Amino acid sequence: MIMGRNQSMGWLANIVVGIVGAFVGGIIWSLVSGASFTAGFDIATLIVAIVGAIVLLFVWGLVRRTA
Repeated sequence: MIMGRNQSMGWLANIVVGIVGAFVGGIIWSLVSGASFTAGFDIATLIVAIVGAIVLLFVWGLVRRTA
């Protein structure tokens, strides 16, 4: 919904993007901060997961546009 692509993807794709985006965000956060990846839930991990999903959708849009 943040990127405006909620209507173009089905519910399953939204779930997959959310899960994969959380992992992408965790990996990016680990590389940037040097902290280890933890699988807990708090406001910081929620923000990291949202940022990861946004990055994933942005990259996906670039790949689909050039292909």
